[in-house]
Amino acid sequence: MDDEFENAIQKIKTKTSSNERDRLYELIGLLILFGGAVLALISYFVAGSQNSGNVAIDNLEHNEHIILAIFGVALSVVGGFIYLRFSIGRFLRFWLLRQIHENNKSAGN
Repeated sequence: MDDEFENAIQKIKTKTSSNERDRLYELIGLLILFGGAVLALISYFVAGSQNSGNVAIDNLEHNEHIILAIFGVALSVVGGFIYLRFSIGRFLRFWLLRQIHENNKSAGN
């Protein structure tokens, strides 16, 4: 039965199109997560550094940067979910294979 388990793992590893695609999506999710955080931080600091003396213009410019910062936070959340989905998905695939193997092994005894 152990040989069957190792063969099943090798079959999963040889299906490179699925694994490579999952790794690509995982990397894209990580990049979106960090990109959104950088965007939010840059928007925050730019909004704080602008002072023209005119309160109406300053408020309008601050609102634009606040909207951009909120968009950056939203991007970070979406990127985090994408990263989590594909990294946990890869882990659960091997976990499920191990569970099936253990159930078959205990049923055979």
